[in-house]
Amino acid sequence: MRITLAIAVVLLVCGRCAFANHAEIEDNEFAEFEDEEAEELEQQPPVSSTDKTTTKEESQKSKVASQKIDDFDDDYGVVEDEEEAKEKKKSSNPYNLSNLLISFFIRKRNKRSVPAHFRSNWASYQVEALVLAVIAMYLLNYVIGRNTNQSMALEWFDNVRGLLEQQFSLVGDDGVNEFPESSAAVQRETDCSYTVWCSGRVGVNGMLIQIKTMKRQDLISRIMGFFSPQKDRITFKLELDPGELDSFVMIFGQKKPVVKQYKDMLDLSTYTTEKKTTSQFGLPPSFALYAEQVEATYAIFEPGVAAILRKYEKSIEYVHISDQYSGPKPPEGETYTRLPEVVRLVQFSLSLDECRDKDSQAELLQLMFYIVDKVAFIVYNIYSYDHL
Repeated sequence: MRITLAIAVVLLVCGRCAFANHAEIEDNEFAEFEDEEAEELEQQPPVSSTDKTTTKEESQKSKVASQKIDDFDDDYGVVEDEEEAKEKKKSSNPYNLSNLLISFFIRKRNKRSVPAHFRSNWASYQVEALVLAVIAMYLLNYVIGRNTNQSMALEWFDNVRGLLEQQFSLVGDDGVNEFPESSAAVQRETDCSYTVWCSGRVGVNGMLIQIKTMKRQDLISRIMGFFSPQKDRITFKLELDPGELDSFVMIFGQKKPVVKQYKDMLDLSTYTTEKKTTSQFGLPPSFALYAEQVEATYAIFEPGVAAILRKYEKSIEYVHISDQYSGPKPPEGETYTRLPEVVRLVQFSLSLDECRDKDSQAELLQLMFYIVDKVAFIVYNIYSYDHL
């Protein structure tokens, strides 16, 4: 019994020692490496006293060098701080040159909104001044030219208004007043074109008066007028009632406008194929005549009519009489898809520049109404002769 107890105690002590040794090995994991280092140190030769002194000197030198580097870093930081302080002082200094210049220009700008070299030297604005002068001249010419054209149209209408009211029951219908004023009776189409409408005459459906003046309101047109002279014209278009004009087409007047109308108008280029001599009818030599019937032409140009035509030779541009009036002919290469509508028309074109006075204007209007009545009388005589 005692032997077994002793064996158990021995085993217990041995086990405890083994466990302690194993724990010590586990706690020191790098013991193997420590043993190797210890072996290497044992293998190294011993260091002499001279080597020890050299190592000490080298360590001291390294310490001094590191200390100097640290001192230099400290000094560099101090220099940077001093430079920043100086810059702050310069920026905060009110007498600094840049601050003085900035404040000077600010005060200069506040005092003068426009630079001095632009204000004192007007030569810099030559182009602008020229443009403004041209615009002002154009506007001034527009106002003066428009007023001149309007006053000319109203003056002519006032001179002949009494005679027009004798021939027509309604003169210058504005759609509002029964007896409109001159400014209301004369309708302004443009700044250089005015119209007057008249109606209420036996045998006449209506008469349209067109007053076309020069473009005085346009400065460029006025300048061009010095090279190609223009005229103020008055055109009377009388549309006759059916039966008031027989088959009859004729035009006479100044050569240039007559030839132009002959080339442009469809009825003239179709029916008036022959150019008549003006001397046999007592017309002035500056006139041209295109007529369809010689008999009716002789009946119109009575001695009294021929005398008035010679008197106002320059005032009369052309007189167009037609029962087949359909307007201008189509452009070259084009044709009508259907026949155009025709009207019986008597058209007078007068030059306003050659008949400024009231008497000449009234006499020309009387001639116009006489020719209209003469055309109707010719138709009546032809109709009476055919039924005899």
